[in-house]
Amino acid sequence: MTSTPSVRDVLHAAVEAVGGQERPGQIEMAEAIEQSLESGRHLLIQAGTGTGKSLGYLVPSLLHHERVVIATATLNLQHQLVERDIPALKAAAAATMETVPLHAVVKGRGNYACLHRIREGAPDDEGALIEIPEGTLGAEVLELRSWAEEQAERKLIADRDAAPSHTDRAWRQISVQARECLGAAKCPYGAECFAEKAREDANKAEVIVTYHALLAIVAIDGVPMLPEYCVVVVD
Repeated sequence: MTSTPSVRDVLHAAVEAVGGQERPGQIEMAEAIEQSLESGRHLLIQAGTGTGKSLGYLVPSLLHHERVVIATATLNLQHQLVERDIPALKAAAAATMETVPLHAVVKGRGNYACLHRIREGAPDDEGALIEIPEGTLGAEVLELRSWAEEQAERKLIADRDAAPSHTDRAWRQISVQARECLGAAKCPYGAECFAEKAREDANKAEVIVTYHALLAIVAIDGVPMLPEYCVVVVD
């Protein structure tokens, strides 16, 4: 059976995978976080620019034996972690781990296309359905609708970050905020819901990436948007 690699070994492989250079501060940070995770003690780290903070906390999080939630300050950083850093880490760990932990992303409901809005439209203030706008905006909306249906057919998630180029106005035509959502139990398309699928993926993952605002909603309002977790890393 393949043994669990050390934080230092995986960090070294991951840094090479992303074409970076290992830094003493990064190694110190990763090993301090590993000790904090194992002891259950809080840890506050202040690291300057160029330390390589993301990999510094991702490596011990990936190797930890309990679920870890990583909350970023921005969606851009979240995108970097999910699209570049975590895949590089998992590829590096795969050489020495028998099973590489699963990871998932959880965002607010407005970041996913809504099939109910796409297929049945949205009412205006008087109850009449809003027509697709004409011109460039209308073309964007039609393209987004087509893309979302394709994602549904392929059983993928229609996440805004992966959508065709569009404006905020166009995205609002195919999405809803949490307060507007019918809920999976009442929605005729609940079984296909992209936001619900993202939550299902999170339930299977050992590492979950989200952002500060959503974590705050979970902590303050008690809204069950994340599965149970043992550790939180706040970047």
